[in-house]
Amino acid sequence: MTNERNLLPLMIDLSGRHVAIIGGGSVGERKATLFSKYADTTVVSVAFSKKLDEMNGAGKLKLIRADLGSMPDDKIAEIISNAFLVVPATNDASLNDRIVKIAQKSDILINKVDSVGDVVVPSVITRGDLTIGISTLGSSPALSKYTRKKIEQVITPQYADMIRLQNEMRTYLKQNVSEQEKRNEILWEILEDGNVWNALSESYEKAYNLANNIVSGHNK
Repeated sequence: MTNERNLLPLMIDLSGRHVAIIGGGSVGERKATLFSKYADTTVVSVAFSKKLDEMNGAGKLKLIRADLGSMPDDKIAEIISNAFLVVPATNDASLNDRIVKIAQKSDILINKVDSVGDVVVPSVITRGDLTIGISTLGSSPALSKYTRKKIEQVITPQYADMIRLQNEMRTYLKQNVSEQEKRNEILWEILEDGNVWNALSESYEKAYNLANNIVSGHNK
């Protein structure tokens, strides 16, 4: 049997899903800070960091004070039973391994903090609706960070406005240009126009007017 994993990059909607993080220290705090932005998040631990207490007080997540290390497997299984994803993040490696095995029996996805689990959380670059994930599957976090810095030099904040501009032009063209090939040609012309990109760094309105001129030129 091979231990090779077939990891497919996916964008998953976590709305209404539950993430259970086991461990209230710095690692659990980091994971909770991330996942609580996207999912209903619960942190289970004997003690919690100050930030986790503050997040709980602000209603951003839920805390359960419990010592899973002294619990039998069936009790742990009960605590994580409604989780879509479990993150074992305690400082006890044997407990983390127990949690992984218990979650696997219930087909709950696992995000490991020190190795590759079912779910790998990439380093993310966001520019409006453009999202880029970077991961070395834990082999080199430094290279992930380096790659992110390089990409951020190319994928500037103007990309967010270009997405907005493309969407507006695309909506207009769908209503006014019947041929899909023609619509694609116009959208690419806008996308590859250096003047439009330069205008985006000044104002969206200026870029919009330039793009609109390109569209109008095709309608003559």
